Amino acid sequence: MESTKKLARGGFVLLAAALATALCVAWAAVAPAKAYAAGINQTAATTSSATIEWADPYEGSSSYETTSYVVRWGEGYEEPNHSQAVPVTQTSFTIPGLKAGTKYNVKIDYTYKSTYSGNEFSSRLYGDVASRVATPTGVKQDKWWHYINKVDFTWNKQSAADKVEYKVCRVSNGKVFKKGSDKYIRNTYEVSGVKNNIMYTVQMRVHDQWGWSGWSKKAYLFTQPMLNAKKTKVSGNKLTVTWNKISGASSYEVYVSTKAKSGYKKVATVKSSKSSATVKKLGKAKFSPKKKYYVYVVAKKGKYDTGLNYIWNVKGSSVSQTYKN
Repeated sequence: MESTKKLARGGFVLLAAALATALCVAWAAVAPAKAYAAGINQTAATTSSATIEWADPYEGSSSYETTSYVVRWGEGYEEPNHSQAVPVTQTSFTIPGLKAGTKYNVKIDYTYKSTYSGNEFSSRLYGDVASRVATPTGVKQDKWWHYINKVDFTWNKQSAADKVEYKVCRVSNGKVFKKGSDKYIRNTYEVSGVKNNIMYTVQMRVHDQWGWSGWSKKAYLFTQPMLNAKKTKVSGNKLTVTWNKISGASSYEVYVSTKAKSGYKKVATVKSSKSSATVKKLGKAKFSPKKKYYVYVVAKKGKYDTGLNYIWNVKGSSVSQTYKN
């Protein structure tokens, strides 16, 4: 009887041991929740780098240990296209070669193993970082809307900016005409109430969590010259083009084509003191009052110009205007 009890007790011990072993193996095969709780923090930045740090997911754990890190980064939220292996003893990294004022998505792939079974697993930390904003570049006129007295200007957008400020000044007296700010970062901004044939400048600066950038260089804003329909015509074999002067312009360029949407050739460049040009030929062909021509004028100020918004149809002394699509 006693031997039967001992046998039963022995069987129970063996069964308990087997269950404990199975549970240990099963538990070792599942990553703990802590693997998904850790994240990435940004601690510093320059216009071309971002420094990050993170916590070792298994620091102080007796069950698991981290065995490797690979830092990955890229713009947007696609799979990052840059990577760098980092020693397992290191929990910080400075990401190099970034674009100024740009947000990046960072992922840290890491491996860890069970101290019980030796089985190895992998997981990922993730977070968003940004390089420092820089003085805005590419600031220039996009379109000047002559008939509603509005001008749009554009710039090289910086996704890391959290605020934009701009100031528009009159060239004639240097006084501020309008100031603006925006927390919604856009490619293009608009200024209403401008006066045609008067030149303005615009400057921008941007802000991030570390502070403001410097002000951009001055960009010039001014309307495309409007043609004088009464004095623009084809007479004989010559085309005469006359326009309204833009105060502050350095020169004017005249373009002509026989097609509305293509084939334009620069036929004249004149100084700012002039407001008309007479052209004898378009390429090798003489002008004819019976043929329709498409004409526009662009004003320039250094490297800046008014761009093209309006085109005139000229046939003899008949002149009408259209908007460029």
